[in-house]
Amino acid sequence: MLVREYMTHDLVTIEPEARLSDALNIMRARNVHRLPVVEDDLLVGIVSEKDLLYALPSVDRPISWVEASAKAAALPIRQVMHQDVVTVCPDCPIEIAAATMADHNIGALPVVSPSESHTLVGIITETDIFKLFVEMLGSRAPGVRASLEIDNRKGALASLFNRIVEAGGGVTTVSSFPAASPHRLRIILKVADVDQNAMRGLLKPEETVIDLREIQGAR
Repeated sequence: MLVREYMTHDLVTIEPEARLSDALNIMRARNVHRLPVVEDDLLVGIVSEKDLLYALPSVDRPISWVEASAKAAALPIRQVMHQDVVTVCPDCPIEIAAATMADHNIGALPVVSPSESHTLVGIITETDIFKLFVEMLGSRAPGVRASLEIDNRKGALASLFNRIVEAGGGVTTVSSFPAASPHRLRIILKVADVDQNAMRGLLKPEETVIDLREIQGAR
């Protein structure tokens, strides 16, 4: 899975000489919380809703959109934007993009072309990552959700999968995570065509149940 598959192509951008009030109005109208700043088709910065509100005169109560727009004078975006922008390329693996967001504590990454021009081609946000997370965990699919801890050894997962298949079921999603012990592994399975009791009966003693439930799937 690559960034190009999940990024937003319909970009909402702003120029560096635009006013704060312009940016606030665009964010409100387009329901976005950050804007890439583009000049001559090149990314020169990024500005967030928080950046804009921090740049406004302080008040004793939260600033509404109307008040914010009224207080935003002719201050250009260039003066409040972040110029040292963390970016990714379209062919970056999605998990690397997610790790980059977490490491830098940011909610979005502008996507730039890998060429020397670094042309802005998209943006990927935490919302895009959340949507992918929902897909990866099979949240919208009905079935048995099994959160287990198993031995971290070759063949342990394959053995469990084989028992599920032999019982007439199928694993639709699987995710793995480190356990407290390096000899153990945490996994989350979504299993179809096997009920909760049958799934529990398939488990070996060393396969510890953390949570096991039947779910209808999210809508």
